[in-house]
Amino acid sequence: MAAPQETAPRVQNKKFFTVRTLLIILIILVLLTGLGVGGYIFYAGTTGTVRVAGPNPQKMATYSMGSLLVNLADPGGSNFMRLTPVLEYEQNKQNKKLGEELSQKKAALQDCIIRVIRKKKLTDVQPPESIDKVAAEIKEEVNKNLHEGEIYRVYFSEYLTQ
Repeated sequence: MAAPQETAPRVQNKKFFTVRTLLIILIILVLLTGLGVGGYIFYAGTTGTVRVAGPNPQKMATYSMGSLLVNLADPGGSNFMRLTPVLEYEQNKQNKKLGEELSQKKAALQDCIIRVIRKKKLTDVQPPESIDKVAAEIKEEVNKNLHEGEIYRVYFSEYLTQ
């Protein structure tokens, strides 16, 4: 006699891609795409349009005021200072005619600088940290005398005291 055949239990044939599974996959893909696009827009927006405060370094121009020899305010009048200030400004719409104004008013601006330095004593201008203070004072006084724009910074190509 033939042995009864055992039949294997029937496994239900489940579909992996049901409607529910497809919807979950689709939602995850949409979220990931949205996050990717949002991240790209945020990153591109912050790195491409960041404007650094201050003037554009490529549009900067300088104007030398020439070498000035100034007696200092020390008693006895034996101390003096020799300096060559260089004025830096940005060439833009607001400062369009500033270069011409600096040329026209050079003598008046030199006098303005001499008056600032003339009030100083040797102890006011000799320490290395005093250079920034002197430059700031000169910048402030020069800007008071300008009408076509303003100076951004003052450099010294020569700064000697005795």
